[in-house]
Amino acid sequence: MPRRMYNLQQPSMSREKNLVLILLAVIVALILWNSFWSLAKLALFIAIVYMIYYALKRYF
Repeated sequence: MPRRMYNLQQPSMSREKNLVLILLAVIVALILWNSFWSLAKLALFIAIVYMIYYALKRYF
């Protein structure tokens, strides 16, 4: 039975990719920290509007 050469990813590349993603997440979190509460208020407003829309569509 011939042995096949599978092209597997090297673990070092995966670790580097994870490190870059973690660093990007930290940078984005630091940038958005000052505007976090305004983003939370916006998300809450969108959720409330969607619930009202869903209730009106379903019951009326």
